[in-house]
Amino acid sequence: MPGRLFHCTQNLQSRRMMSAEIPKFYMVKKERRFAVPNWCDVEYKCVGDPKEVRSLHKVLKYMDKRKTTIIENGFGKWWLGNLVDRLGGDWTTFNCRGEITGYGLDGNVLTINHYTAWCEQSGLRETIERAFPSVKVYYRECEPGNNVYSTNDTTGMYFPEPYCLASYDNQPEFFMTIGDAARYVSEIVRKRVPSKMKAIHNALNGYMRWSGNQDMSYSFHEIRIVT
Repeated sequence: MPGRLFHCTQNLQSRRMMSAEIPKFYMVKKERRFAVPNWCDVEYKCVGDPKEVRSLHKVLKYMDKRKTTIIENGFGKWWLGNLVDRLGGDWTTFNCRGEITGYGLDGNVLTINHYTAWCEQSGLRETIERAFPSVKVYYRECEPGNNVYSTNDTTGMYFPEPYCLASYDNQPEFFMTIGDAARYVSEIVRKRVPSKMKAIHNALNGYMRWSGNQDMSYSFHEIRIVT
């Protein structure tokens, strides 16, 4: 069974252990299995009646405890189609290409981190909401190749940060203000960057052209609100 780590973000890297009062977050995958297509990192916040949220959590724990996959596939036991099947859905009716990377329960909010091909898959979200009628699934998707950065959290309660910095070897960084983002990027490029989208883009592009930095990849994005 995978090691238990504490923290409820979509990070794929290991976390240091914290106090027992912090809700448990189970990191189940650290690396993507395949190089293509453009993978989209997705974080779900499943909110609703505590009983139904706990029932969904139990489904994930059931998958976690299994030694083998529910349905044969190319990803393994954390394949998204396994979750769809377990919830009574038909995985053949929409794109299930991807797998769960972590999950954690905090009160009546269940976090599910996963990655999918190209963008967040509404079929998975709708399957969860159909199986548990009181549950609303809020999501944030991040795919830098096609600039797919959006959330359906219109209130900003679960995904409040409107800006994201994607990098070649680290987790995405999220910022509440463009000023916060500019200060962070200034530390990367080692010069002051004005608090403007274009200035941040130009600073990162210039930094990546430096000798020895050609293998680096940074991109800065504003997260769209979708309904």
